[in-house]
Amino acid sequence: MPMACSQPKKRITNSATDQDIISSLPGEIKEKILTKLPIKDAVRTSILSTKWRYTWASIPEILVKDDELVSSLSTIDGAGASSSFTKIVDLLLFIHEGPILEFNLSTKYQSPEAFDRWIFKLSRNGITKLIFKLNMPSGTKYKTPSNFFVCNALNHVDLSKCVIKLPHGFKGFKLLRFLKLDECTITAVDTEKLITSSPQLETLMLLNFKVEHNFRIYAMRLKCLIIGGEILDLQMNTPRLISACLALYNTMPSRARVECHDLCQSFGGLLQIQMIGLFGVCIQRLVDGPPVELPKAFHYLKLVHLTVDFANQKECAFVFLLLQVATNLQNLKLVVRMSENTNNSSVWVKDIVFKHLETVEIQRFKASEPVLAFVKFILGSTPMLRTLTLSENGSSKEQNPLVFKQLLKFQRASAKAEIIFA
Repeated sequence: MPMACSQPKKRITNSATDQDIISSLPGEIKEKILTKLPIKDAVRTSILSTKWRYTWASIPEILVKDDELVSSLSTIDGAGASSSFTKIVDLLLFIHEGPILEFNLSTKYQSPEAFDRWIFKLSRNGITKLIFKLNMPSGTKYKTPSNFFVCNALNHVDLSKCVIKLPHGFKGFKLLRFLKLDECTITAVDTEKLITSSPQLETLMLLNFKVEHNFRIYAMRLKCLIIGGEILDLQMNTPRLISACLALYNTMPSRARVECHDLCQSFGGLLQIQMIGLFGVCIQRLVDGPPVELPKAFHYLKLVHLTVDFANQKECAFVFLLLQVATNLQNLKLVVRMSENTNNSSVWVKDIVFKHLETVEIQRFKASEPVLAFVKFILGSTPMLRTLTLSENGSSKEQNPLVFKQLLKFQRASAKAEIIFA
């Protein structure tokens, strides 16, 4: 009897293993599987069976990395590898059938004519997400062709090392939600027009960005703003902004000080803001300009990350004012910057109670009098504090026990507060 019962079970198992379940999946599911693979591996699936032969040629998302495509050609010189790379991508796009919704290119090769061909192909295939990460030598940039500006379905654009000049009569990208430009050459006027003509824009990232004029951002739906570079003055009309990270620098020797009237005015209007990051000379620009008028409370502000000159009383006073109105602040990160002329007068007084502040991190920590005064202020004003992290850059770890003993003398509002040296 046991043998008779086991025989049918064995036949059922064999029948199940004989089926090629994956190859029988609907085409759209197989395409989704292939989009998770490097393009080279996706193409290789064509030898699996007749059911897979042309599946890769219709996948809507193409990720192209030169190191993956030409890894087997490492013995070829630079020119030969570049030629092989462009030929492979040309072939991929030529054979491809159906829409290409996403094209993600990462390459160190400079092939402007090939790039032009690829963008032309993409502009006729309903591209919605375009990423061009060009890791070319410093000073080398690719000029985007006119075909790029007729990709009306774009909702995500990420370009690096490109020269962008808006054509006459440019109507904008009406569906664009994400825009990132890294080390791109574009005028302030064209950048402003690109932003204002993209009414759905929600995320804007301008990295290594440099304009020698005042710069305006009018974006009614913008939620996330990240800017790193040099701007003389910044004006923002972004009523829905919830995250802002500004890293402004001043590399022009003839403009050592710039009064930021627009930046001061715009900063006080960020009523919905939840995260603020100010780096470089941002706070210096703010305090050297006209008085900053902050609202009575930043009700939604949960995270603040700042670079502060603790030796500058005006900068410390601005930070103190910002913390006063951040009534629901939960996380605070400060990067210490110390100027040569230390002003020992302290603005930190214990008339604030941070009811929600749980974590504080001080990067580039120095055991100087102004910084220790701030630490004392924080420990005595935060009843919900869990961790105070002090990160030292290049400081001798032998100093930690001495500093720690000094910190132990400070009164703590939170019995659970832990001081961590990192």
